[in-house]
Amino acid sequence: MGRNFGAIVFCSVCLAAVLTSCAGNRLASGMGRAMQPQVTAQAETRTGAPAVTDTPQPVSAAPSAAPTPSPAPTEAPKPPDIDYAYVRPYEVGQIMIVMYHGLVQTEAEEETYQRSVDNFKKDLQTFYDRGFRLISMKDWMENNITTAAGFTPLVLTFDDGKSTAFSLENKDGKLQPVQDCAVDIMTKFSEEHPDFGNTAMFFINQNPFNGDGTMAERFKYLLDHGYEIGNHTMEHKELSNLNADEIQAQIGGIDQLIRENAPGYVPYALSYPYGERPLKAFYDYILNGTFDGSAYHYQVAVREGQSSSASAVNRVGFDPINVPRVRASDNQETDLGWTLRQYETHPELRYISDGDPDRIAVPKEYADNVDKNSLNGKELYLY
Repeated sequence: MGRNFGAIVFCSVCLAAVLTSCAGNRLASGMGRAMQPQVTAQAETRTGAPAVTDTPQPVSAAPSAAPTPSPAPTEAPKPPDIDYAYVRPYEVGQIMIVMYHGLVQTEAEEETYQRSVDNFKKDLQTFYDRGFRLISMKDWMENNITTAAGFTPLVLTFDDGKSTAFSLENKDGKLQPVQDCAVDIMTKFSEEHPDFGNTAMFFINQNPFNGDGTMAERFKYLLDHGYEIGNHTMEHKELSNLNADEIQAQIGGIDQLIRENAPGYVPYALSYPYGERPLKAFYDYILNGTFDGSAYHYQVAVREGQSSSASAVNRVGFDPINVPRVRASDNQETDLGWTLRQYETHPELRYISDGDPDRIAVPKEYADNVDKNSLNGKELYLY
């Protein structure tokens, strides 16, 4: 991950050792008090926890306005099965969605959108060591978070359908990932760390994943192995420069390509080329439109950069067509380098899971951060 990240990882490992020594067997139930509820710059400063108003924030705080009034939820219909005072789950905290594109062979070749093979491997180890665990974008979007108690969910994405992110080669009549493409690296890492998970979203343009096998075979391999395929438009044109028909052709064309080559799979997520949304008058065509006689329907659209707090979908102010991502670079002023440094000094910013996908656990003092109309039958547990 480069020289700056090496220091961070070393500090993180030292911190983990101290926590393990102090917590003993209790660490098995979570990452402990090092992970506290999120603190917004305006209203969430905890007694004894550092305020974040004096440190530059990567994103704006979520809107402080109260959610639409609704009946007060029952606080604890289900008996707790973890030590909430110790684990301190905060299930409307920040969830990183990390944006990669392709991989390059050496660190000298790196730039904002290309990660070296070695640094990608280091990224995975850093995520693992710091208590992040992979979930699919689908589970994030549907608020179906099964991450173990005390850990933080993490979503990885790859744009442009680059062969260094995923490609297949035929060996002895069997298609398998090319060595050191991202999928190969993730597969091997998950074999060594099975509790980390092995999933990612691949946002594609036309003609993705050059290599052996047909497009249908490439898509099948990804889907059969727990990965997802999303829409990055046909020609990677800046949507803000297009009219309604052009926008629908760009989105609808890839929607059809995915459906034709992955029968039964329904794409649901879109990534904006260059991170640019259409003109506001055309926002409706982001999620719903028609091209060549076929309708498309999307549920979420992601951009690049930290325009607002990445968070759980049930947090007040969540915007499904303006979902921020963290660029995977060592940049210490923005991007992944900055964000990991923030989590090192302010672990209270992170989403911390309680291990139960049917329960949304939040400290009572932060109940107003929960969009109670988005729970869809899930239990809100205030403690």
